[in-house]
Formats: sequence, C-alpha cells, structure tokens
Amino acid sequence: MLKISEVDTRTEQKLILEGRLTAPWIAELRSHWQQIRRAHPERKFVVDLTGVTRIDSAGENALALMKTDGAEFLAGGIRMQHVVKDLEAQQKTLGD
Repeated sequence: MLKISEVDTRTEQKLILEGRLTAPWIAELRSHWQQIRRAHPERKFVVDLTGVTRIDSAGENALALMKTDGAEFLAGGIRMQHVVKDLEAQQKTLGD
C-alpha cells in the first residue's frame, strides 16, 4: 500500500509518500502529481520519500519523470538515498 499526503504552502507543494512505491500504486501517484502540478506550477515541488519502505522499477521511473519536471526529493535510508543520487546523476547526464 502507498499513502500519499499533500502539504501546500504559498511557495511549496510537497507530496509525502509512505509505504510501497511499486507498480500497483504508480497510477495513483501520477494522478496526484498531475493534479498538483497543474494547480500551482510556479511553486517549488518536493517529494518526501522518507516513509517509503519499498520501491520497484515502476516507482523509480515515476520519480525520474518527476525529477525531469523539477521535483526535489527528501530521502531517508540507504536505498532511497541511492535512488535519489542515481536520479540526480541521470538528470545531469541528460542536461550535458
């Protein structure tokens, strides 16, 4: 299961993800992403991954799309920190 919470301020939108970032819940995550990005595209966008307990390739792909759209990530745990570093490296490679 994946729990998705939203926190909005005047300058920032944050998605807080808790649980499994895996294939069965990726469609729901993408729906949340699209809704809040359309609502306030000018705001900074942060994805809090500190509560994610599992991620698969579909989850990594969803995060890569978010990163491409300018998302910043908060990560806890070695696995999630590694995923975020990989996303940042991919982004730099694409930007070069």
